Amino acid sequence: MTATATQTVLSVDNLRTGFWTETGDVTAVDGVSFSVAPGEVLGVVGESGCGKSVTVESIMRLLDEKYTSYTGEVNFDGKNLLDLSEKEMQQYRGSKVGMIFQDPMSSLNPVYTVGEQIVEGIRAHMDLSKADAKARAIEMLKLTGIPSPEKRFSEYPHQLSGGMRQRVVIAMALACQPKLLIADEPTTALDVTTQAQILDLIDNLCKEFDTGTIFITHDLGVVAEICHRVVVMYLGQVIEETNVEDLFDNPRHPYTLGLIRSTPSMEAEQDEDLHIIPGRVPTLHNVPSGCRFAARCALATDHCRENAPELEEFAPGHKVRCFRAADIEEMK
Repeated sequence: MTATATQTVLSVDNLRTGFWTETGDVTAVDGVSFSVAPGEVLGVVGESGCGKSVTVESIMRLLDEKYTSYTGEVNFDGKNLLDLSEKEMQQYRGSKVGMIFQDPMSSLNPVYTVGEQIVEGIRAHMDLSKADAKARAIEMLKLTGIPSPEKRFSEYPHQLSGGMRQRVVIAMALACQPKLLIADEPTTALDVTTQAQILDLIDNLCKEFDTGTIFITHDLGVVAEICHRVVVMYLGQVIEETNVEDLFDNPRHPYTLGLIRSTPSMEAEQDEDLHIIPGRVPTLHNVPSGCRFAARCALATDHCRENAPELEEFAPGHKVRCFRAADIEEMK
């Protein structure tokens, strides 16, 4: 896959997100940088607790700022979103940036019809009459492939299946034709068939509207299906970034290779054990001083355990945070 354009919709530069907790301050996102182009799908992958969701929640300032601190830059539409007031941020959420989350019921109000909820978002950000907003909402429901969109417009979330509810959320997220879409594990709760349909839907609609997309997932099968480039995160840091083909053909971080080998394969022997990455992700209160993956890495040396590697360009367009990137063949 290749992105449809080279200019940047979003540029994240050295983003750091810290939390004040009863047991001490922690840094959940530590120096993360990446960019997204129009029509491009950027995958952000990693195990639970690696900072994927906190990263996108920081971009959209969704965290409780009484207990949260941000540094760095999140450049969108010529402005650093971290510098905006809450009132200014509300003009971006749902309008210039659409969001799809894992559980559609957390995004839908059970006491209002799906049509009312889509229309509310449209009228909040677009200068349309109620009748035109309704027509726009039905058009979006139709684009998402929901059967009988006029009928579904008047139904409540509990009357729809999980797959249809997720289609409604996608219709809401794209109704104002945002420049950026953030999808945080939007297919995890769906069955395999519905998941494939939702992935195709997001892919097709983003191509149609030329929308840049950040797709958060722990599923490398989803990454292979929909993404152009991939950012791999571990314990709050980007540890590898490259295009999707290079990620699978030539991974250079031991953690990335472990994730790929942990993914079930149709070519694997029936009695072959699934690969497991040893150990667990350390807690944010116990971040290693050297390489954060060293304790789980088969290639780690004393130098790795004592020194923290930087994210560096290993090859054109391929960045990796690892002292042993050139020796990865020893693990294959």
